[in-house]
Amino acid sequence: MKDKSDRAGGKGHWEFGRHLLACGLIGKEDLEAGLSVSREDGERIGEVLVRLGFLSREQLNEALSTYLRIPRIELAQAEIDPQAAQLIPEDLARRYRAIPVALGNNVLRVAVADPTSVGILDNIRLLTGYDTIPVLADEGDILAAIRRHLTVRQTVAQLETLKEVVAESPVEWPLRDGGEPGQDAPTVRLVDSILQQAAEMSASDIHWEPREQSFLVRFRLDGRLLPNSSLPSALARNVLSRLKMMAGMDVAERRLPQDGRLAIEVGRRRIDLRVSTLPTVYGEKAVVRILDPLTAQRTLEGLGMRPQVEQGLRFLLERPHGLVLVTGPTGSGKTTTLYALVRELRAEVFNIVSIEDPVEYRLPGVNQVQVHSKVGLTFAGGLRAILRQDPDVIMVGEIRDEETAEIAVRAALTGHLVLSTLHTNTAAEAITRLLDMKIEPYLLADALGGVVSQRLVRVLCPVCKILEAANDASGPHAFSADLSPRTFRAVGCPECLGTGYKGRIGLHEFLRYDQVVRELILERKGSQAIEEAAIGAGMVTLLQDGMEKVKEGLTTVEEVYRVTFGVQDERCAPAGASARSEYRPSGKVRDEGYSSAGADEGCAREAGGCARKAGKERTQQI
Repeated sequence: MKDKSDRAGGKGHWEFGRHLLACGLIGKEDLEAGLSVSREDGERIGEVLVRLGFLSREQLNEALSTYLRIPRIELAQAEIDPQAAQLIPEDLARRYRAIPVALGNNVLRVAVADPTSVGILDNIRLLTGYDTIPVLADEGDILAAIRRHLTVRQTVAQLETLKEVVAESPVEWPLRDGGEPGQDAPTVRLVDSILQQAAEMSASDIHWEPREQSFLVRFRLDGRLLPNSSLPSALARNVLSRLKMMAGMDVAERRLPQDGRLAIEVGRRRIDLRVSTLPTVYGEKAVVRILDPLTAQRTLEGLGMRPQVEQGLRFLLERPHGLVLVTGPTGSGKTTTLYALVRELRAEVFNIVSIEDPVEYRLPGVNQVQVHSKVGLTFAGGLRAILRQDPDVIMVGEIRDEETAEIAVRAALTGHLVLSTLHTNTAAEAITRLLDMKIEPYLLADALGGVVSQRLVRVLCPVCKILEAANDASGPHAFSADLSPRTFRAVGCPECLGTGYKGRIGLHEFLRYDQVVRELILERKGSQAIEEAAIGAGMVTLLQDGMEKVKEGLTTVEEVYRVTFGVQDERCAPAGASARSEYRPSGKVRDEGYSSAGADEGCAREAGGCARKAGKERTQQI
């Protein structure tokens, strides 16, 4: 294999390049450009092509596998033997970008990122005493496996050993530089490793929870909390101390809640973390919110908006004044949508000022103000000050009280474009909520531009989702005859951590302000009347949007029900569901079905139960 390795490496860039060319992965011009850079920088041709964007990492690994005749392994989906992984130390595994994955018949299978470096395998063979066989793996997957099987386990073992030494000796807990608990090297490695792992897995939060017999670490992935590590309870104090020091909090204060902030480097990206601690009966709990700057760079299209919703919102952004609201429950992505709206505006032309609590992401060209209630800087007070700053566009993180609502509405009336969020379930309810906040109907009728309500649904894992025929007689698929006869079901695999879903996408309903809605506001009509009028004018409801995404194979009926009806995945829509939630592709309002007595058409439960009942149509793997 050595000659082949050399050809894929520094001695023969051209031969491996010809292999890529023959496979149709690159063109002649791409190869020439890559070879030129490779000769100049001394970098391997494959890495150069990936860096230049001519080749994906997946394509490179597949090409290397066929060229070197070395099998590939997907570490994210493979089961790694813990005893085999422990055969080499962590620092060596990181240096070699390699980790043992299996041991049998005196042969050690080693996952390597660079199989052309034969010296790595020779060194591992001498160190372990076993014959080695290489398998090709992605470098990122190898580093993740090292953290999971070496960093966490070895540091926990070291910490437990140190604890035993402390318990048997009057000597104090060994600290680095004589500092506070939490500064010792094993604790630093443990905390840093878990933070890095969560950021790379795109988790939104890390929960560090002390229990009676353990210290549990859980990640929130796609809106769901999943267990990650169960650590000895004796480590909780040191881990919390480390987090506090990193976030600039008072390490000695354990009786009161605290808040702090820090930043870490993940790859070449800087990611901000918000830390919050809370005293519980078993000790302090910490929650770390991960604020990936890529989230603030998403476009309206990237949020899953239909073209009609995009166009409607862009039309409102082109107006010089008006109030645009984004509504939904906590965790529905309102702030992300608000940031996407601001990014549509030209910051170099407009004076854009925001007031937020807290400022989650930094927006280039936007003057962002942080609420500080303790010193008197509230949403209302900050909004008044902003109006004296000659703003063109004002972003209010959230309308929480009557005073803020009144100032925001009056600002929209006096020549400012105001963007804000509101906690309501539907777009129509946002209007009645503002009326309940004592906003005069004539003011709201003149100020309002439009309202978008949204939810986040999990996207089916592309690796393990199942294609099945919809059951027309029962289950959620009976909810509408307009569903595609083929729908998808979540299964679960190592790639999606057994959940069946990977990533999230938005469901949106956009209430466009028109003369009919204006008259209803002036008459103080309720949200149901406003909603009926909007649907009659063509508004697509959240459930309609969700069913369209079901037809596209992006999510499941159960997932749509979960976020629209508020029920769990295995349950169906409740009896008596309001007509606003029924799937109406035509956009017309039904004459009946608005009460529990008239819900016989929409109740999927009465129609025969949930989609996960036994006796479904034959399925096939895709």
